[in-house]
Amino acid sequence: MATKSTNVRATGGRTAALAAGDVLVLLVFAAIGRRSHGEAAGLAAVGEVALTALPFIAGWLAVAPLTGAFSPARTAGVGAMLKTTLLGWAGGLLVGAVLRAVMVGRFSPLSFYVVTFLAALMLLGGWRAAFAMVEERRATR
Repeated sequence: MATKSTNVRATGGRTAALAAGDVLVLLVFAAIGRRSHGEAAGLAAVGEVALTALPFIAGWLAVAPLTGAFSPARTAGVGAMLKTTLLGWAGGLLVGAVLRAVMVGRFSPLSFYVVTFLAALMLLGGWRAAFAMVEERRATR
């Protein structure tokens, strides 16, 4: 039988794993975006990729907890995980867009945000759906 402290540790480990995966996915997204625009994106450009991703990572990490994107109750199963990811990313993108505009001194064209929303959502959703499937499999063992 699991104790309350064991459940808290398990939830904390789950949240840390999800957050770390989310950050990694957003870094990969930034690297892909930079490469598609002819900017440095390899290992030598890790700092530049991180700086590109920073406003969106900050936006995601600020909004995702508010939408339940790390809550086991709100993300149990693939469908629930995808729903909370969509809600969290919609808000995270808005916060990230404002932070990015502050960093670069202007907002980008709407097409940039549409592509960013859709492409990053596909990556976040894919990673988080896989996480939910693994969790479901472990729960049925």
